[in-house]
Amino acid sequence: MRTSSRVESLRESPTRKIDGLRERLVREGRDVILLSTGQPSIPPPREFREYLASVLGEESMGLYGYTPSMGIARLREAISKDLYELGGITVGPDSIVVTAGGQEAMFSVLATILEEGDEVVLMDPTYFGYKPLIEYFGGKPIFVETEFEEEYNPDIDRLLEAINSRTRAIVIVTPDNPTGRLIRPEIGKALSDVARDKGLWLIIDEAYKTLIYEGEHYWFWRDAPDNVIGIDTFSKDPGIPGWRLGYVYAPRDIAPKIKLVSEEVVYCPPSFAQYAVLHYLESGMRAKHMPRVIEEYRKRRDVLVDAIRRELPWARLHVPRGSMFVFVDFGVDGEKLSEELLDKAGVATVPGSYFSNGKYNTFLRLSFVTEPPERLVEAVDRIARVLG
Repeated sequence: MRTSSRVESLRESPTRKIDGLRERLVREGRDVILLSTGQPSIPPPREFREYLASVLGEESMGLYGYTPSMGIARLREAISKDLYELGGITVGPDSIVVTAGGQEAMFSVLATILEEGDEVVLMDPTYFGYKPLIEYFGGKPIFVETEFEEEYNPDIDRLLEAINSRTRAIVIVTPDNPTGRLIRPEIGKALSDVARDKGLWLIIDEAYKTLIYEGEHYWFWRDAPDNVIGIDTFSKDPGIPGWRLGYVYAPRDIAPKIKLVSEEVVYCPPSFAQYAVLHYLESGMRAKHMPRVIEEYRKRRDVLVDAIRRELPWARLHVPRGSMFVFVDFGVDGEKLSEELLDKAGVATVPGSYFSNGKYNTFLRLSFVTEPPERLVEAVDRIARVLG
């Protein structure tokens, strides 16, 4: 029987594929060090979990029933307040759509803004989730190469050369996955100017906005509120990726349209996750929880970077300022190296080619948050043995 040709543009998530291979090796009794996933290893605060446990005991349908498709009103109000406290930006609750995670947010945003043949500018490298969705909706991804020497910040002149009458949007991930790059303020201002001048959407993926080790997050909404669509998630902060909760903030006239798509996809976001995150935001838990998380992840980042510089001094990398990843150039075919590391050394990594249109095929993305420091050192020892 025939299926939609658009489904052919979709592929299994590379990290899910790697996870499947890793799980098979573990079942076979192999010791696998996990550097491939962007999943937090520190659970939400105990108070967060105890709150959920207490409300689970109530004789109420509050945690189990449908919620408004845009999300619980109090949660959207709490997110609005949170955005103001984090970035000094004013986004009303009616401009916020709560979603079933960041991936659904991406789907709903692109479904809302794209027509057949529209072009979307992506940085090279960038998060691998955007290209297949753009193609699924009939759009065309246009890659603009960034430079290692510039810490992957976009070159504005090169970006302008990629824009034409078919361009609909520019996607920026900051802090970045896979590189850990933060957008520099002058680049952020220039990107905002381009979006306003050309009448383009700026889709800003801010999944790691509260996981910053040095520097500050650049808030595009301050410069171009009529052009910015923010994609956010609670997977990393407070650390509930399996609960699938995120949100979109956008100009007030576009948010209800994004909500319509989201409603057709999931009907409403998970109710129990909404109530738990509402308590997390209203209680001020982040102020105690995230500094501890950032301190621990920074320590692990530094352990991994120091081990690479000691054992593999010729490998190229930048110390990531945010996110969960170190993007490392090992100078050989990244896909082959990643396969060899998993098969021979029991180290799970992600090839740079999954994030690039060809420029970064000798890189690997290494996560530093999932394993404890001593296992990170052991992983680098194993990589060094494979590379000889």
